Amino acid sequence: MVDSESLSVGNDGVVRFTLVIVSSAGAQNVSYEAMNCLTSERRLYALGHSDKTWSRARSDQWLKIRDNTVNRHYAELYTNYFCPIGLPLRNTDEARQVLRRGGHPSIRQH
Repeated sequence: MVDSESLSVGNDGVVRFTLVIVSSAGAQNVSYEAMNCLTSERRLYALGHSDKTWSRARSDQWLKIRDNTVNRHYAELYTNYFCPIGLPLRNTDEARQVLRRGGHPSIRQH
């Protein structure tokens, strides 16, 4: 899940967001991340804790987005939500609309 209140699209075309991943067992991971559409990269800024605090990520390097089983959610966000056809969204309002719609309108929904 992406927290729409944390979502922003910078003048640099980078989409920043809080990502919440919940496992089938109920474990929850919260992170503050970024996605650069022009370079197909992602970056982890911080990790959230159960006491509502944040800690800076130990490694905050830009990493290539790869479509693999482990990190499939990044490829999904990149391709179908934040970076349709590899281009950044125009602004934060557009990003929120894309989330509400369940994907970018330029991507054919199956």
